[in-house]
Amino acid sequence: MRTYDINKTQYTVSDFLSWQRQGKLDLNPPFQRRSVWKKDAKSYFIDTILRELPVPIIFIRENIDLETDEVTREVVDGQQRLRAIFTYVKPSILRDFDATKDAFSIRKEHSPKFAGVDYKDLPPKVRHRILEYKFSTHVLPGSIGQREILEIFSRMNATGVKLNPQELRNAEWFGAFKSLMYELALEQLERWQEWGIFTPDQMARMKEVEFVSDLVYVMVHGMSGKTQKKLDDIYEEYDGKFASGNIVASRLRTIMDVIEEQIGDEIAETIFRSEVLFFTLFVYLYDRMWGLDKPLKKGTYKRPGRSLRTKLLTVSENVEAEEVDSEVLDAFRRAATDLGRRKTRHTFMKKNCG
Repeated sequence: MRTYDINKTQYTVSDFLSWQRQGKLDLNPPFQRRSVWKKDAKSYFIDTILRELPVPIIFIRENIDLETDEVTREVVDGQQRLRAIFTYVKPSILRDFDATKDAFSIRKEHSPKFAGVDYKDLPPKVRHRILEYKFSTHVLPGSIGQREILEIFSRMNATGVKLNPQELRNAEWFGAFKSLMYELALEQLERWQEWGIFTPDQMARMKEVEFVSDLVYVMVHGMSGKTQKKLDDIYEEYDGKFASGNIVASRLRTIMDVIEEQIGDEIAETIFRSEVLFFTLFVYLYDRMWGLDKPLKKGTYKRPGRSLRTKLLTVSENVEAEEVDSEVLDAFRRAATDLGRRKTRHTFMKKNCG
């Protein structure tokens, strides 16, 4: 069995820039894919570096020119990441740079502070932060051929888990709606865990982000059954601009606070600890406070009184004891996300909680 001498190290952005300037970095070896990143993806990536967050490992293969004794480096995996950073910092070092296709700026949704700011106009300490950012890099020896490289990546992907719909949306969209959904879901991290709505494994697969997206879909479009296509559509529709974003965010945060006030100390022991029935609770409160069919406009609302706590706990107890009509019990027990059962649960909540 053959083993591979792979050097696991770190190189800074400055290192890669220097190699590219010297002509010692090959971004386009035969086995490398062409650059296909959208401008939004590039903006998101630069913001990741500005925040000093980790990014995927870069793979390069080192070759030694026996005539010059110099090392050249082929980018095996990471071309798009490096092209994005080169384009932002020094586009002139890309020989095939095309401003109409490659140029981009940082979006407000990704970094309000540096939105639209060119690299040369960033504060010196921020430019230093970018140049000193370290990429985790795996260096393959020149003795590894193209066939072996393909084998390495085949093995890396063989044990991978297929991306779920929300992970695919996360990889495709980088605009206003996606950024807000991620922000809102992350804000509630402790509650998701404390209330038992999502496990760490589920959150690692972005289930809480999908859940928040579903809530926001209903806030925007009214009561609806959940489908992946509807979520895909709303991500696409509001990728460029989400004008109601501030209102939606404020209302979602308010409802989460109301739930905390009402039954936060007991929710993990009620039926509302399940994802589907927590959705029912959230939508009931939204309808009560603002109205499901009302336009998303700024306005006043009435916060529920403490008497609601008793009603919510009674609903939970009655459902668990199966002391409700068979149709209602079916809607709660099956915990389905179709429109019919969502409406049945919603009607029951309004009837019993006011």
